[in-house]
Amino acid sequence: MKKAIALILVVAALFSFAACNNTDKPDNETTKPSTEESLPTETEKETEPNTQPSDLDLLAMIDEIYKVQPIDFEVFNSEVDLSDTDSLKYYTGLTDASDIKSASVSEGAMSTTAYSMVLFQLEPTADAEKVGAEIIKGIDPMKWICVGAEDVKLVANGDLIMLIMTPAQSSQTADDFIAAFTEVRGEPAFELTK
Repeated sequence: MKKAIALILVVAALFSFAACNNTDKPDNETTKPSTEESLPTETEKETEPNTQPSDLDLLAMIDEIYKVQPIDFEVFNSEVDLSDTDSLKYYTGLTDASDIKSASVSEGAMSTTAYSMVLFQLEPTADAEKVGAEIIKGIDPMKWICVGAEDVKLVANGDLIMLIMTPAQSSQTADDFIAAFTEVRGEPAFELTK
């Protein structure tokens, strides 16, 4: 009888862990970034800010950053639903998306990994420094359960902003990802720190 009760409790615990893992962030794609070395050639590198008003493929840009700065843990990459105020606040720290054209996020697939990279494409009329300051002010680096990110930085180049949050004890710092962003997108116009 004790074995049957113990088995039922183990099965119930497994189902509860599985259920908790899936309710936090719907419609996410869990990936292990490619470890292929594919660095841009000299002609592909951008040294000036790119201010073209075209739509950017932010998920592809996240993959490009990971080709330059590979990570050693599982992440999920997804677009941020700018019409969902809860998602908007959770991932971006913003309460209003009127200056944001699109946003994509890459976060640790395990809720115990305090890691987040968010890329934002701004509307043509947006002031990047003002939007960046709002993001830094509003983002919660302690949004994960039991863990937090102590290394929180934001950089911008043209109509593109990158917010990066990593834990203090991480082998990869926010500066490592900023260097990768710089290689992919060009020198940032400014940097903000929380």
